[in-house]
Amino acid sequence: MHDMKSAVILLLCLFCLAGSVQAYVLTISAPSEITAGAPLEVTGDTTFPIGTQFDIVLYKLQPSTPSEVARRMVVIDDSKSFQVSFPTTGLESGNYKAEVKFSTDPGQKLSSDSVTLRTIKISDRSGEIVLTVDTEQELGEALRIEGYIPKAGVTTITMKINGPQGAVVPPQDIRTTTQLGKDDGYFSKTIKVEERGNYYVDFYDIKGFMATIQFMVDSPATATVSQVPDSPNASSDVPVLPRASAPLAGCMAGILGAGAILCHRRDLKR
Repeated sequence: MHDMKSAVILLLCLFCLAGSVQAYVLTISAPSEITAGAPLEVTGDTTFPIGTQFDIVLYKLQPSTPSEVARRMVVIDDSKSFQVSFPTTGLESGNYKAEVKFSTDPGQKLSSDSVTLRTIKISDRSGEIVLTVDTEQELGEALRIEGYIPKAGVTTITMKINGPQGAVVPPQDIRTTTQLGKDDGYFSKTIKVEERGNYYVDFYDIKGFMATIQFMVDSPATATVSQVPDSPNASSDVPVLPRASAPLAGCMAGILGAGAILCHRRDLKR
Protein backbone atom coordinates (compact mmCIF):
# COMPACT_ATOMS: atom_id res chain seq x y z
CA MET A 1 0.00 0.00 0.00
CA HIS A 2 2.84 2.32 0.84
CA ASP A 3 4.46 1.57 -2.52
CA MET A 4 1.20 2.44 -4.28
CA LYS A 5 1.02 5.83 -2.59
CA SER A 6 4.63 6.54 -3.49
CA ALA A 7 3.96 5.73 -7.14
CA VAL A 8 0.92 8.02 -7.24
CA ILE A 9 2.87 10.87 -5.66
CA LEU A 10 5.69 10.38 -8.16
CA LEU A 11 3.27 10.51 -11.08
CA LEU A 12 1.68 13.68 -9.74
CA CYS A 13 5.09 15.28 -9.43
CA LEU A 14 5.93 14.35 -13.01
CA PHE A 15 2.66 15.82 -14.26
CA CYS A 16 3.33 19.03 -12.38
CA LEU A 17 6.85 19.19 -13.74
CA ALA A 18 5.62 18.62 -17.28
CA GLY A 19 2.96 21.27 -16.86
CA SER A 20 5.51 23.84 -15.77
CA VAL A 21 7.33 23.58 -19.15
CA GLN A 22 5.04 25.01 -21.82
CA ALA A 23 5.65 23.91 -25.41
CA TYR A 24 5.05 26.43 -28.21
CA VAL A 25 4.07 25.68 -31.79
CA LEU A 26 5.91 27.31 -34.70
CA THR A 27 4.98 26.55 -38.30
CA ILE A 28 6.39 28.01 -41.52
CA SER A 29 5.14 27.66 -45.11
CA ALA A 30 6.86 28.23 -48.47
CA PRO A 31 6.23 27.26 -52.11
CA SER A 32 7.75 23.95 -53.13
CA GLU A 33 9.02 25.37 -56.45
CA ILE A 34 9.63 28.85 -57.88
CA THR A 35 11.48 30.42 -60.79
CA ALA A 36 14.69 32.35 -60.17
CA GLY A 37 13.91 36.05 -60.16
CA ALA A 38 10.58 35.70 -58.38
CA PRO A 39 10.62 36.56 -54.67
CA LEU A 40 10.55 33.65 -52.25
CA GLU A 41 7.87 34.35 -49.65
CA VAL A 42 8.03 32.46 -46.35
CA THR A 43 5.06 32.85 -44.00
CA GLY A 44 4.37 31.45 -40.56
CA ASP A 45 2.34 31.33 -37.36
CA THR A 46 3.32 30.62 -33.78
CA THR A 47 2.13 30.48 -30.21
CA PHE A 48 5.42 31.85 -28.90
CA PRO A 49 4.96 34.98 -26.75
CA ILE A 50 5.24 38.51 -28.12
CA GLY A 51 8.84 39.64 -28.46
CA THR A 52 10.23 36.19 -29.27
CA GLN A 53 13.02 36.56 -31.81
CA PHE A 54 14.50 34.12 -34.32
CA ASP A 55 15.91 34.02 -37.87
CA ILE A 56 14.67 32.36 -41.02
CA VAL A 57 17.68 31.28 -43.05
CA LEU A 58 17.77 30.33 -46.75
CA TYR A 59 20.34 27.65 -47.59
CA LYS A 60 21.54 26.18 -50.88
CA LEU A 61 21.52 22.40 -50.53
CA GLN A 62 24.64 20.66 -51.78
CA PRO A 63 26.47 17.37 -51.19
CA SER A 64 28.62 18.94 -48.49
CA THR A 65 27.42 21.36 -45.82
CA PRO A 66 24.47 23.56 -46.92
CA SER A 67 25.60 27.04 -47.97
CA GLU A 68 23.82 30.01 -46.41
CA VAL A 69 22.34 32.38 -48.98
CA ALA A 70 20.52 34.94 -46.83
CA ARG A 71 18.67 35.34 -43.54
CA ARG A 72 15.82 37.43 -42.21
CA MET A 73 15.11 38.30 -38.57
CA VAL A 74 11.60 37.81 -37.17
CA VAL A 75 10.21 39.38 -33.99
CA ILE A 76 6.81 38.07 -32.95
CA ASP A 77 4.12 40.73 -32.49
CA ASP A 78 0.57 40.48 -31.20
CA SER A 79 -0.68 39.00 -34.49
CA LYS A 80 1.46 35.89 -33.90
CA SER A 81 1.93 35.73 -37.70
CA PHE A 82 4.94 36.73 -39.80
CA GLN A 83 6.20 36.91 -43.38
CA VAL A 84 9.68 37.34 -44.86
CA SER A 85 10.85 37.62 -48.47
CA PHE A 86 14.07 36.49 -50.16
CA PRO A 87 15.13 37.79 -53.60
CA THR A 88 16.14 34.95 -55.92
CA THR A 89 17.51 36.88 -58.90
CA GLY A 90 20.83 35.35 -59.91
CA LEU A 91 20.41 32.17 -57.86
CA GLU A 92 21.44 28.94 -59.56
CA SER A 93 18.95 26.22 -60.32
CA GLY A 94 18.78 23.62 -57.58
CA ASN A 95 17.32 22.69 -54.23
CA TYR A 96 17.20 25.11 -51.30
CA LYS A 97 15.75 25.09 -47.80
CA ALA A 98 14.24 27.73 -45.53
CA GLU A 99 14.81 26.96 -41.86
CA VAL A 100 14.06 28.58 -38.50
CA LYS A 101 17.14 29.30 -36.39
CA PHE A 102 17.04 30.45 -32.76
CA SER A 103 20.02 32.21 -31.20
CA THR A 104 19.78 29.67 -28.35
CA ASP A 105 18.33 26.17 -28.51
CA PRO A 106 14.63 26.39 -27.53
CA GLY A 107 14.74 22.82 -26.24
CA GLN A 108 11.41 21.60 -24.88
CA LYS A 109 9.82 25.00 -25.54
CA LEU A 110 9.38 23.99 -29.19
CA SER A 111 6.45 21.64 -29.67
CA SER A 112 6.87 18.46 -31.68
CA ASP A 113 3.98 19.66 -33.83
CA SER A 114 6.11 22.52 -35.15
CA VAL A 115 7.31 22.73 -38.77
CA THR A 116 10.53 24.73 -38.92
CA LEU A 117 11.98 23.65 -42.28
CA ARG A 118 10.74 23.78 -45.87
CA THR A 119 12.54 22.66 -49.05
CA ILE A 120 12.22 24.69 -52.24
CA LYS A 121 13.27 23.93 -55.81
CA ILE A 122 14.46 26.98 -57.74
CA SER A 123 14.52 26.82 -61.55
CA ASP A 124 16.35 29.33 -63.74
CA ARG A 125 14.36 30.08 -66.92
CA SER A 126 16.26 33.17 -68.03
CA GLY A 127 17.94 31.15 -70.78
CA GLU A 128 14.55 30.60 -72.42
CA ILE A 129 14.42 34.25 -73.55
CA VAL A 130 16.73 35.36 -76.37
CA LEU A 131 16.86 39.11 -77.08
CA THR A 132 17.68 40.45 -80.54
CA VAL A 133 18.03 44.08 -79.42
CA ASP A 134 20.54 45.84 -77.20
CA THR A 135 19.54 46.32 -73.57
CA GLU A 136 21.15 49.78 -73.65
CA GLN A 137 18.92 52.13 -75.66
CA GLU A 138 18.43 55.85 -76.30
CA LEU A 139 15.44 58.10 -75.70
CA GLY A 140 13.44 58.54 -78.88
CA GLU A 141 13.90 54.90 -79.82
CA ALA A 142 13.26 53.17 -76.50
CA LEU A 143 11.78 50.99 -75.31
CA ARG A 144 12.17 48.26 -77.94
CA ILE A 145 11.72 44.70 -76.68
CA GLU A 146 12.38 42.14 -79.38
CA GLY A 147 13.51 38.54 -79.37
CA TYR A 148 12.29 34.97 -79.38
CA ILE A 149 11.61 31.99 -77.15
CA PRO A 150 13.17 28.80 -78.53
CA LYS A 151 10.61 26.16 -79.55
CA ALA A 152 7.71 28.16 -78.07
CA GLY A 153 5.77 28.37 -81.33
CA VAL A 154 2.68 30.55 -81.40
CA THR A 155 1.72 31.43 -77.85
CA THR A 156 0.89 34.37 -75.61
CA ILE A 157 3.41 35.96 -73.29
CA THR A 158 2.90 38.80 -70.83
CA MET A 159 5.34 41.61 -70.06
CA LYS A 160 5.17 43.67 -66.88
CA ILE A 161 7.39 46.76 -66.95
CA ASN A 162 8.63 48.82 -64.02
CA GLY A 163 10.40 52.08 -64.80
CA PRO A 164 12.40 54.67 -62.87
CA GLN A 165 10.88 56.35 -59.82
CA GLY A 166 8.26 53.63 -59.44
CA ALA A 167 6.64 54.13 -62.85
CA VAL A 168 4.58 51.09 -63.88
CA VAL A 169 3.43 50.22 -67.41
CA PRO A 170 0.18 48.22 -67.65
CA PRO A 171 0.78 44.51 -68.45
CA GLN A 172 1.34 43.89 -72.14
CA ASP A 173 -0.02 40.67 -73.69
CA ILE A 174 1.86 39.72 -76.84
CA ARG A 175 1.15 36.95 -79.32
CA THR A 176 4.32 35.32 -80.62
CA THR A 177 4.80 34.47 -84.29
CA THR A 178 6.87 31.89 -86.12
CA GLN A 179 9.06 31.98 -89.19
CA LEU A 180 8.90 29.56 -92.08
CA GLY A 181 10.43 26.24 -91.12
CA LYS A 182 11.09 27.25 -87.49
CA ASP A 183 9.21 26.67 -84.24
CA ASP A 184 10.73 29.54 -82.26
CA GLY A 185 8.19 32.06 -80.95
CA TYR A 186 9.18 35.61 -81.94
CA PHE A 187 7.95 38.67 -80.06
CA SER A 188 8.27 42.41 -80.66
CA LYS A 189 6.96 45.33 -78.64
CA THR A 190 7.84 49.03 -78.60
CA ILE A 191 6.73 51.18 -75.68
CA LYS A 192 7.49 54.89 -75.86
CA VAL A 193 9.26 56.10 -72.73
CA GLU A 194 10.33 59.64 -71.91
CA GLU A 195 12.53 59.21 -68.84
CA ARG A 196 16.13 58.14 -68.50
CA GLY A 197 16.88 55.27 -66.19
CA ASN A 198 16.53 51.53 -65.71
CA TYR A 199 13.47 49.64 -66.89
CA TYR A 200 12.79 46.12 -65.61
CA VAL A 201 10.73 43.81 -67.80
CA ASP A 202 9.16 40.70 -66.23
CA PHE A 203 8.30 37.92 -68.69
CA TYR A 204 5.48 35.43 -68.08
CA ASP A 205 4.14 32.54 -70.14
CA ILE A 206 1.49 29.89 -69.54
CA LYS A 207 3.82 28.18 -67.03
CA GLY A 208 4.22 31.37 -65.00
CA PHE A 209 7.13 33.69 -64.33
CA MET A 210 10.13 33.30 -66.65
CA ALA A 211 12.71 36.01 -65.95
CA THR A 212 13.37 39.71 -65.37
CA ILE A 213 15.51 41.60 -67.90
CA GLN A 214 16.94 45.06 -67.25
CA PHE A 215 17.03 47.73 -69.97
CA MET A 216 18.98 50.98 -69.53
CA VAL A 217 17.67 54.06 -71.35
CA ASP A 218 19.79 57.19 -71.72
CA SER A 219 19.77 60.47 -73.64
CA PRO A 220 21.10 60.38 -77.22
CA ALA A 221 24.80 61.08 -77.50
CA THR A 222 25.50 64.58 -78.91
CA ALA A 223 28.21 64.75 -81.57
CA THR A 224 30.80 67.50 -81.05
CA VAL A 225 32.15 69.22 -84.19
CA SER A 226 35.63 70.68 -83.78
CA GLN A 227 36.34 73.84 -85.83
CA VAL A 228 39.66 73.96 -87.66
CA PRO A 229 41.18 77.50 -87.88
CA ASP A 230 41.87 78.94 -91.32
CA SER A 231 45.35 78.18 -92.58
CA PRO A 232 47.23 80.26 -95.15
CA ASN A 233 48.11 77.02 -96.90
CA ALA A 234 44.50 75.84 -97.01
CA SER A 235 43.28 75.02 -100.49
CA SER A 236 40.64 77.28 -102.08
CA ASP A 237 39.14 78.06 -105.47
CA VAL A 238 41.44 81.09 -105.94
CA PRO A 239 45.00 80.08 -106.87
CA VAL A 240 47.76 81.55 -104.77
CA LEU A 241 50.50 83.10 -106.86
CA PRO A 242 54.11 82.54 -105.78
CA ARG A 243 55.99 85.52 -104.38
CA ALA A 244 59.27 86.58 -105.98
CA SER A 245 62.34 86.46 -103.82
CA ALA A 246 63.85 89.81 -102.62
CA PRO A 247 67.01 89.81 -104.88
CA LEU A 248 64.98 89.02 -107.99
CA ALA A 249 62.50 91.77 -107.18
CA GLY A 250 65.32 94.32 -106.83
CA CYS A 251 66.86 93.33 -110.16
CA MET A 252 63.56 93.69 -111.96
CA ALA A 253 63.01 97.13 -110.42
CA GLY A 254 66.47 98.27 -111.65
CA ILE A 255 65.84 97.14 -115.23
CA LEU A 256 62.48 98.87 -115.34
CA GLY A 257 64.01 102.08 -113.94
CA ALA A 258 66.81 102.12 -116.55
CA GLY A 259 64.33 101.62 -119.37
CA ALA A 260 62.27 104.55 -118.14
CA ILE A 261 65.35 106.86 -118.11
CA LEU A 262 66.32 105.93 -121.69
CA CYS A 263 62.83 106.64 -122.95
CA HIS A 264 62.87 110.03 -121.22
CA ARG A 265 66.21 111.07 -122.89
CA ARG A 266 64.95 110.13 -126.33
CA ASP A 267 61.96 112.34 -125.85
CA LEU A 268 64.21 115.29 -124.92
CA LYS A 269 66.36 114.94 -128.07
CA ARG A 270 63.33 115.18 -130.26
